[in-house]
Amino acid sequence: MSSIANLSVSEISDLIFKKDLSPVDLFSFYSERINKLDSNINSFIEIFDNWEEKAKICQQEISRGEYKGPLHGIPIAVKDLVDVRSKVTTAGSKILSSNIAKSSAEIVNALELSGAIIIGKTELVEFAFGPHGINSNSKQTKNPWDLKKIPGGSSSGSAAAVSADLVPIAIGSDTGGSIRMPASFCGVTGFKPSYNKLSTKGVFPLSWTLDTVGPLGKNTKDCSIFVEEVCKHQNPNNKEPYGGFTSSMLDNFDSLLPVRLKVGVPNDNYFSEMDDEVKKVFNDSVELMKSNGAEIINVDLSWLSIARPVNVVITLAEAMSVHKDYLISNYEDYTYEVISRLVSAERLSINDYLSSLRVMSYIQSKMNDEFDNFDILACPTTPVLPGLIEEYSKKNLSSSKEVVGGRIPSFTSVFNVTRQPSLSTLAGFSESGMPVGLMFTGRFNKDFGVLQVGNWFEKINHNNRNNKPTIG
Repeated sequence: MSSIANLSVSEISDLIFKKDLSPVDLFSFYSERINKLDSNINSFIEIFDNWEEKAKICQQEISRGEYKGPLHGIPIAVKDLVDVRSKVTTAGSKILSSNIAKSSAEIVNALELSGAIIIGKTELVEFAFGPHGINSNSKQTKNPWDLKKIPGGSSSGSAAAVSADLVPIAIGSDTGGSIRMPASFCGVTGFKPSYNKLSTKGVFPLSWTLDTVGPLGKNTKDCSIFVEEVCKHQNPNNKEPYGGFTSSMLDNFDSLLPVRLKVGVPNDNYFSEMDDEVKKVFNDSVELMKSNGAEIINVDLSWLSIARPVNVVITLAEAMSVHKDYLISNYEDYTYEVISRLVSAERLSINDYLSSLRVMSYIQSKMNDEFDNFDILACPTTPVLPGLIEEYSKKNLSSSKEVVGGRIPSFTSVFNVTRQPSLSTLAGFSESGMPVGLMFTGRFNKDFGVLQVGNWFEKINHNNRNNKPTIG
């Protein structure tokens, strides 16, 4: 049974379909593993007590020939920003400690219709507001690759749980990189679909203009299956999220590409603040793609630096709108990490906000034009490696390390502004053995192309994907 930990969703699904593995077997394995290991990394806030019962129901359905698809019987963890009916949604804050959801989020409903089993809630940065993965309200989530390091945020628990093989796939949310940053730091794959591809109804908002939800999994194919199954059930009138393509076609890379793959790579002006070790892993990845037939197109994206402050202004302004009543009634209950950000929003004017929305529209149009020159854009997911948890603690937040913390979303946040599909997958490792992510971004609403390239890269980069954290 120990080999289950190494299996992807697609591999587990195949075994379930063939009846070589049952949902009850999965319950036994993962519940035991969570009980044994999660106290080391603190990825879960809550494990639901009806998991075993739901596994038995799935097993009975499959035995009767009522197989629902590749997520049937698969355990899935949910970031505690996402409503599950009759369960508490805290959003990582004690302010919402009694917030029992009256109904499930649309993404949860869709997953349950696909046969998936929602097993519990994962830790996060308070109100999903921070890239580090620090939340002084909770038992601090730790990076499975080094328990002294930050996991990245804000979907810290979801990324850590998948990385430690406590669950095969999990839900995250992404406003400035909150799926992709922890995916990079924890060495898993995280996918931010095109804006509005997956419903955010029933997900506590940070910024309604930028928020997206998506999966964190072991590989790109699992993320593709997740999005495909959710789309089938959240919108019966649009069961083809990839425009006629399906996850089963991901492996047909060469036959589905009309011409040689053109990979856009930003020139050095874009990478002025990147750590040397991250740059080395990225350059090695570019050479690997080139040696496997890709044409590398150097592009000047220095103009895209305007997108970062646009993301910050929109996020702060909309977050302040969401939190204005809580700030009056529960000011003292906010963590220092979040209140310091919300207070900075008071300096913004309505003109700042409206101006940022106008610039956002310009950025989207210009970025669409850039893609006339290449098929996919590749860059590092983050410019830095994960730092020590202690360096991001409350007493050190105002120190120089906070400046570094501000750099973490430098590459990810721009693609929330452009609303394009963007995926982070494992590229390699630093000298100290910490994961480094590679990010692929495609045209808006061309999600399958991003997933296709991510799947291809994972195959040619297979040597770097054999490493696992030693947590267990």
